[in-house]
Amino acid sequence: MFAAVQGVWSLGVFAFGRRARHGCVLLLCLLLSACGLPRPKDAPVVPAPSGAVAPRCIAPTAGNALIGSWYLVTKQSGVAGEIQTLLTLSADGNLRQQTRVKQGRNIRSELRETGCWEAPAGKLITRVSKSNGELIDFNDPIYSTTYVVEKVDATRLMYREDRPNSKTLLAKKVQDGFRLM
Repeated sequence: MFAAVQGVWSLGVFAFGRRARHGCVLLLCLLLSACGLPRPKDAPVVPAPSGAVAPRCIAPTAGNALIGSWYLVTKQSGVAGEIQTLLTLSADGNLRQQTRVKQGRNIRSELRETGCWEAPAGKLITRVSKSNGELIDFNDPIYSTTYVVEKVDATRLMYREDRPNSKTLLAKKVQDGFRLM
């Protein structure tokens, strides 16, 4: 299957050149922008388990250098525009994360998540419990991410996902109340 897709891609790139590449990029952008569309009324919702209540967060040690708001802008191959992330790690262990794909002045998609965070020895672990305001099945491992903290100081955070070959991300510390524009 992969070879067939790769063959079609190669044919499109070489036979049709620039027009085919732009068409593929446009199709990818349209698919990504659909992520931010509201769910249709008849679409099934995978709710949190019956009777589930958002977990209670545990406060990290006082003075933890990760406490604060961190702003990160990245580019991803195949995505038109930039990916902006605002990660707010509160002193009470709560987290807020807002992620959006922005192209120029246009916001293509946006995700707002809340949950808890912890920071054991050189790591940052985030656990999402609400996504776009809805309680999700927070026991699903897809909603938990572990990062390796490479460096953190008063102005920047260098971290990467705790998996092989992950790319180092650089976030800058911003004032409380900072908003994505």
